[in-house]
Amino acid sequence: MTTDPKVTFSREHVGGWGMAVGGQAEVFRPASSEQIAAAFESSDDPIALRGNGRSYGDASMATGGKVLDLTAMNRILAFDAETGIARVEPGVRIRDLWRHSIAFGYWPPVVPGTMQVTVGGAVSMNVHGKNCSQVGPFGDCVRSLRLLTPSGELLDCSREQNADVFHAVIGGFGMLGCLVEIELKLKRVHSGRMRVWGYPIRNLEDGFAVLEADRGRADYLVGWCDLYAKGSGLGRGVMHRADQLDAGEDPDGEAMLRPEAQDVPSTLFGLVPKGWIWPGMWCAFQLGMVRTINAVKVRAGYKEGRDSPYLQTHGAFHFLLDYVPRWQWMTKPGGLIQFQPFVPLAQSHVLREVVEQAQAAGFSPYLGVLKRHREDDYLMSHGLEGYSLAIEFGVPRSEARRKKLWELTFRLADHVLDHGGKFYWAKDATLRPQDFERVHGAEAIATFKGLKERLDPRDRLQTDLSRRLFRH
Repeated sequence: MTTDPKVTFSREHVGGWGMAVGGQAEVFRPASSEQIAAAFESSDDPIALRGNGRSYGDASMATGGKVLDLTAMNRILAFDAETGIARVEPGVRIRDLWRHSIAFGYWPPVVPGTMQVTVGGAVSMNVHGKNCSQVGPFGDCVRSLRLLTPSGELLDCSREQNADVFHAVIGGFGMLGCLVEIELKLKRVHSGRMRVWGYPIRNLEDGFAVLEADRGRADYLVGWCDLYAKGSGLGRGVMHRADQLDAGEDPDGEAMLRPEAQDVPSTLFGLVPKGWIWPGMWCAFQLGMVRTINAVKVRAGYKEGRDSPYLQTHGAFHFLLDYVPRWQWMTKPGGLIQFQPFVPLAQSHVLREVVEQAQAAGFSPYLGVLKRHREDDYLMSHGLEGYSLAIEFGVPRSEARRKKLWELTFRLADHVLDHGGKFYWAKDATLRPQDFERVHGAEAIATFKGLKERLDPRDRLQTDLSRRLFRH
């Protein structure tokens, strides 16, 4: 372990992954809990905690302030090949974790759409995957946490010990302390591949029906939706289902447990480096070809349906966001934002209405991802028994149009919240304090503030997101 307490901040640009928000900040990359404690002691300035910067908006930013980038704390401290229990530092990426565990026949129970998220970030934002309705969010695979508070106190937290802190830190967006160790329970897998089906869907309502029909028997379910389409075709696309294979079911299953067999390929057709692809995507985006590309993808979904089921590696199924490096650059110079409403089952119509209102305002989303969710017991939860639709917008170049997009998200948020919906702050870049209060409710916010006053009485931990949403 690095024990040198020297703290040196350097001025850098720190932005959200979507590139729509960002600014200069003073950044330090500690390599030990001693260096984190020294950073807390070095001044009384507010500090933001940051993982690998994969939140779309301002969740790990502190424009004009100080940031602790935890990516240097990236050691896997222990792994039990008999039980699948791993103990890691917060800067370990999901990629680091599965590459270590897959050879032993284990895979993280919950992974987001990119393997570049850190475990600390996944805990702090309580990320969800393509199996959220089956196994819950990332927090459900966490056994225990070690938290370093800004005052220098080390707290061990679990469902039995400091349980109130445990359930608030998971999904607590880094406001209560800095994670220095995380213990996880991974799941057993018998093959490096899964059996996958592609189901063409005619619209959002068809997607809801597939999610309900397969929810009790599928391991993973997720839908890609065309949100340029209108009327009866709005939300048409492809629903993907994936199931784990039993022991001995895949004759090549053990060979596919090699880490290199799971990595997303670095070239297209074995020839073209994928790092060269984003400029072509940028041209297509700028020329307004998204509608045509979506239509082609919808047609391809019918062929995929005819060819289903097929075998696909875990990496290829889960990590679509890693297929093209820097693909978000296609939205330069404005960048992108994501608007992800969660709505109760009985209010599924709200998702259609949100897209229709966006289209009517002249902001057709270029991407939609449909999922089913369930409730959980974390204090600042976004989980509910219902659906979410992740909607992505390219941010306009002009300040006037950008302002109109932000105003649109305010109106859409009001509509979602009026129908009992929620939001997920790892994806947000635009919403307001009143939206935060309506998502979580007065009782949960009062409890959270009480914990913050106890663990961070000088309010040292702040981010651009917390200052925008949370009344410090």
